[in-house]
Amino acid sequence: MNKRKAGSALLAVAMVATGLLAGCSKQEGSASPSPTKAASTAPSASATPSPSAAPKETVELKAIFPGDAPQGFDTVLAAVNEKLKKDNVGASLKIQFVSWNDYASLTNVKIAAGEDFDMLLDAPWQHMNQLIASNSLMALDDLVAKAPELKASIPQQMWDANKFGGKIMGIPLGTTQGTVMGFTVRKDLRLKYGLPEIKTIADMEKFLYTVKEKDKDITPLLVQGSVAAHNAIKFNSLYYTNKLDGFSITTGFQVWEDKKVHMVWENPQLLEGWKKGEQFFKDGIFAKNVAQEQNAVTLFNQGKGAATSYYADGAEGLKYLDVLKTVPGAQLEVVVPADAGWKPISDFKQANYLCIPKYSKHADRVIDVMNWLSIKENHDLLEYGIVGKDWNPIGDSSMQTLSKYAFPGYTMSWRPKLERTPDNMLPDDKKWLDFAKDANNFRPTVAAGFSVNLDPVKTEMAKFTPLNAQIVTPLAVGVLEYDKGLAQLKSEAEKAGYDKIKQEFQKQFDDFLAAKK
Repeated sequence: MNKRKAGSALLAVAMVATGLLAGCSKQEGSASPSPTKAASTAPSASATPSPSAAPKETVELKAIFPGDAPQGFDTVLAAVNEKLKKDNVGASLKIQFVSWNDYASLTNVKIAAGEDFDMLLDAPWQHMNQLIASNSLMALDDLVAKAPELKASIPQQMWDANKFGGKIMGIPLGTTQGTVMGFTVRKDLRLKYGLPEIKTIADMEKFLYTVKEKDKDITPLLVQGSVAAHNAIKFNSLYYTNKLDGFSITTGFQVWEDKKVHMVWENPQLLEGWKKGEQFFKDGIFAKNVAQEQNAVTLFNQGKGAATSYYADGAEGLKYLDVLKTVPGAQLEVVVPADAGWKPISDFKQANYLCIPKYSKHADRVIDVMNWLSIKENHDLLEYGIVGKDWNPIGDSSMQTLSKYAFPGYTMSWRPKLERTPDNMLPDDKKWLDFAKDANNFRPTVAAGFSVNLDPVKTEMAKFTPLNAQIVTPLAVGVLEYDKGLAQLKSEAEKAGYDKIKQEFQKQFDDFLAAKK
């Protein structure tokens, strides 16, 4: 999963608590994420030396990141390098953007050859685990300990949960501390049909069935195929309560609070969601092509959907604002029908990491720059561009966009405490995004800090993992009938050797728990 291949979704969506999917899925459209107030805006001595400090020799740091350079990037990068010099950080940035299709292979080749560069974006969905195993990445604990602004800009739960083998092998980059899912709803349709505010799952279902009955030209729940299976989570009885148990550790496998590894089909709440998916598909709540839908955002913005997905990631809620311009009288509301005091379960893992090749001669300067980027003024310059030209600040936590410049913050600048929200964000979207950025709003899963090593069962996993797309997703959205799909999933999982995988993961988890004592 690439949390928005890294930029096209989720946030892609984060690993969901019930473990339907264990990776990020690319969603249609993208937008810059957002967020809150800096914990500290005062530069530290290490980040911004006093004028009397001796000028440092400037080292050019070479970075390789995936995707396309933002519009107007050369101008912003020049301003960034000018301020790095003014602040006597002793570094300048040279950033090479590489197409997503070539990124993994190119960085692999460069690292294998010991080619001169100093930082890259990596993650377990890329080749981070393999590079760690081959001792190709640098452990950063000692350097991070000397970077106070960097440490303060990332919650401690996030530092603790994103270690590999007990070490910081990359700076975790993210904006939220767990997954908050819900719905973006056409409020005008709800009011048109005389329905009250949606506060529960039952209210949500009543809205969907009312639309189905009253308006044959609108799909009640229009969602992207890549995330349609998440509806099996949203419509189970426990997701919006504090009773949900089970957390995905990889595709198809969960750890429950009993400290045991379980298969997804052992989770009664997930089975309940799968049954609901079958009902929705048969009743026409979903579109007939729900599992393959690639244009949900466009269709919703054309007024062809009554509700769609919502994720508190700073991006998803912004994708559907065009409907307010294209459909006369359209109104939107964000619905997260949670119990009072809801604390979703989370492992605080992030999907992207700024990593340093083991042979880099300038690792200390890389961390100095990351520390410098953890000061709000500097963070804002790289991520949002030049004030008055690319954007204008609105207080400490919001912004008005003036240009198309949008730096991919998931590569090096995302900090949960520093991100700003665009001024056109729906109020409830901002409310839930602020909620999702606060680690204290989540319950730590017993699996927090644990990551599986797939190498001992890579042959079995190569057979097992495809079942997610082949069976689980069609099953979750009702395209595959519940009884038939569940039997098929168990049969194919047995052929793939799931029992061996489960035993190996249990051994690894037991070792993890023992090491924590």
